Amino acid sequence: MELSQEERELEKKRRRLILNAWVLFEITGQSPPPKKDYCQLIVTTEGVVFRRWEIVLRKGAPIYPLENIVSRVDVPDDERLLSDVERHFGKNIKDQVIHLSTESQDFISKLPDKILIRIASFLSLEDLIALAHTCRTFRRICLVDSLWKTIYLSHNRTLNPAIEQLAEEYSWRKLFFTNKLKLQMLLSRQRSQIFLTNANIPPAPQPATQELKKPNAAPEVMVQQEL
Repeated sequence: MELSQEERELEKKRRRLILNAWVLFEITGQSPPPKKDYCQLIVTTEGVVFRRWEIVLRKGAPIYPLENIVSRVDVPDDERLLSDVERHFGKNIKDQVIHLSTESQDFISKLPDKILIRIASFLSLEDLIALAHTCRTFRRICLVDSLWKTIYLSHNRTLNPAIEQLAEEYSWRKLFFTNKLKLQMLLSRQRSQIFLTNANIPPAPQPATQELKKPNAAPEVMVQQEL
């Protein structure tokens, strides 16, 4: 059945929308034997594009790919598309295509932790508070110690083994919110313990160490409590 002019225009817009959308996944490869066709699969936020070039030995007119463009909502019910994907790329890729087409479009939180931590390291403390309140994934990311090490180094140029040892004991986040006077006291106590240990002198009993905090009047305490 031939499409009307209006239907053809709508189809062009639909295809253009899918092709120009954000690419989530892309894979290329050859078809399994005995065919050697070249295939391309692209999954975007708006749909799926499957292309196949038939490889022939004879010379002739240029060969254009066989193309199948399916909207995101129609992917789970398109048997032709899913059959082509499974035949050329395998069942695991087919399941991944269905998963990307049916799950919610919260693609940022699905990025690897390493990338999310890198993104969060560029945020201000106020933005980190807002990010931590969006979902559990970002709250977990905002509490990762390696993130707070990056934040600490961005505010403090000096770093020595004594600071690193304190960070291993208390965490970089608590160290970041500790005032300078408290930090100097901890470093002095640490040096004394190291000296007594090297001299084989039993250390004097110390009062219970309180959790690292800044004075209540300091604005950073609000940030620590929020996170």
